[in-house]
Amino acid sequence: MNPSFFFDEDAVLALLQATVRVVGSVLPGNAELVLHDLRQPEYSIAEIANAHVSGRKKGDSVLAGMRADKAFSAALEEKRERVSLLLDYPTFSCEGTALRSSTAFYRDSHGRAFAALCINVDNAGVLDAIGVLRRLVGDATDAAAHSPQAIEPAVEPSLGNIESLMGEIIKGATEQSPGDGRANTKRANLLAVQHMQEKGIFLIKGGVEKAAAALGVTRYTIYNYLDELKGMEG
Repeated sequence: MNPSFFFDEDAVLALLQATVRVVGSVLPGNAELVLHDLRQPEYSIAEIANAHVSGRKKGDSVLAGMRADKAFSAALEEKRERVSLLLDYPTFSCEGTALRSSTAFYRDSHGRAFAALCINVDNAGVLDAIGVLRRLVGDATDAAAHSPQAIEPAVEPSLGNIESLMGEIIKGATEQSPGDGRANTKRANLLAVQHMQEKGIFLIKGGVEKAAAALGVTRYTIYNYLDELKGMEG
């Protein structure tokens, strides 16, 4: 490690204290942000936000921290990094509340941690709220199903309705394009097929066959008409 590169430890602590106050002012209530001055473990908490999460306060000892927190052992390690991270690990408060935690360790020129910035998140309330919302949604759904004002599902068109609509469209298309003579008949059929296509007839099962029957041609002729219309569009 380069001995010429070192932290001014007091300055770092001062900067981190300001960080805790600023970030803590907008943190949700279930997230605690705490700064430890590890040079003074007897009263290590230099700054804390949302202290109710763990029940600690500024000036408390490091011993007032989490139960079974692996950050304790990490703080004793000597590492070459000036800042080392321990991310998203489970911890428990002194009262036994399960938390999710992450810690950044700031180290001196010898690799010893002199400060730790920790965030501890209690998700119990969030999970409870999600459970409540799910139950509410379930209740609302059940209530809506039995309510006289419940929205009725959309009624799918019956086969009879579809057949009737197809018949009307095909009839309208053929009437708009009457044919007289072979050339005129083909032109009329093309126009009729075009009208049917624009109405979506050929998206419906059986549409090609019904169109073919109405025009007195084969289904393959209808496909040829569709190909010809496609070529005309190109």
